[in-house]
Amino acid sequence: MHLKQYYIHPDRCTRCHRCLSVCPARAIELTETGKPQIQNLKCIRCKACKKVCHQGAISYRVRLQF
Repeated sequence: MHLKQYYIHPDRCTRCHRCLSVCPARAIELTETGKPQIQNLKCIRCKACKKVCHQGAISYRVRLQF
């Protein structure tokens, strides 16, 4: 089984927090340092965060799950 997991590239993220405001599942939380982090268990994979990110900081990777 394949599982898409979204993540935010720390070197590309400018901390504009646009992704926080568009996530309907509230799956993006801030770390202690103020960087957004996607909680994949909450994520509904709607891609709203990816579409609103002008820096291209949000990507996904495919993980195999057995």
